[in-house]
Order: sequence, then C-alpha cells, then structure tokens
Amino acid sequence: MKKCIIIGAGEFREREIKKEKDDLLIICDAGYNNFLKLDNPNLDDIDVLIGDFDSLDRKSAKLSAKTQIITLYPIKNDTDVLDACIYGLGKGYTEYHIYGCLGGRIEHSIANIQILSYLKENKANGLLIDENKIIRILKNESICLSANYKGYISIFSMVEESKGVTLKNLKYELTNSTIKESYPIGIDNEFVDKGAFIEVKNGKLLVIYSK
Repeated sequence: MKKCIIIGAGEFREREIKKEKDDLLIICDAGYNNFLKLDNPNLDDIDVLIGDFDSLDRKSAKLSAKTQIITLYPIKNDTDVLDACIYGLGKGYTEYHIYGCLGGRIEHSIANIQILSYLKENKANGLLIDENKIIRILKNESICLSANYKGYISIFSMVEESKGVTLKNLKYELTNSTIKESYPIGIDNEFVDKGAFIEVKNGKLLVIYSK
C-alpha cells in the first residue's frame, strides 16, 4: 500500500528509510538535516519541502528540481508536521510513517501524538517511528502483530473510557475490559513470542511499542 513518509526535525537515528514507487516523501523544515543523515540520501526522493523555515535556511538546502517547496506563514495554528499530513490527505494518502517527531521537547511529542488522532479522525492511519519505539492509535478496531515483535507494549485510553478492550497473546491479557483515561493499567505489557491481538470495540487507544 502506498504511504506518505514525513520527516520532522526531532530526534533521529534512522539509517535507512525505504521509499517505494508510489510513496510521497515530505520533509518538514529542519527535517531536511535529518534526511541527510540517512546512509544514502537521494535528493530526488524528496517530493515536498514544507515549513515556515524558522529552523532551516531554505536557500542553503540542495534540492532536486522536482521538489515542491511550500512556505508557511510563521504565525499559524498548525505545526509543520500537521500541515504535511493535511497535504498528504489532500493527495489521497491514508497511510503515514512519521519520523523525527519524538524526543526533545515533550510538548512537541504530545502534539505529534495528537496528529495521529487527527489522522485517525480523517480515516487514515499513522505511525510515529523512532529507533526504539512505534506509536499508533486504534479506534473501534483491532490489530494483529507479528510473533517477531519483542520488548514491551503499552496501551492507554485516549478518551474517558475505552470499552471492549481485549489483549491476547501477551504476558498480561484482558477480555472485553474497560480502560479509563485516568488510570494507566495498560503500561509495560510484554510480548511472548506469539502474534499479539489488540482490540477496542468502542473507544480510542494509544498503543506504544518499545523495543
């Protein structure tokens, strides 16, 4: 499935990001510097450079002639990453892999988690990805994860109550339970070499996979 890849200016330790033929790659402002940290950065891969350019001198950035540059007015409500997602939605993309958007200032990380919620409300799926974790949101749905997953997985309700929560093939299991926004019962569960199953029938869950 084609996806929209977004690179922000947060902590970034990726060495390779694979862009397939129909993927859209959007760089947000100083995320350009993160892109250059890849082992083999190909400037022709950058479809869009977007931002208010408060942290990148746009004129100093070397770009392919095919790259579209979108300059945002600096006094605005949306973050550069949110504007990148809105652009991708306008192009019909429903799958988002977002890098360089965790770490650093906690308020930026929270904003980017809220962007996952924005994508979900617009019938799209987003992943916040860094070297050690993947973050996603589930709304009234279920997922199955590969038995290859190792480490920890935590779930939190993003609404007052998430109902019909079931966890299978994890160290700590739940069946048709209710998880509350005000009580962190879902932290630090563990994979057990089986394909984990997570479901929420009525609600919204924040799911954090930590390697």
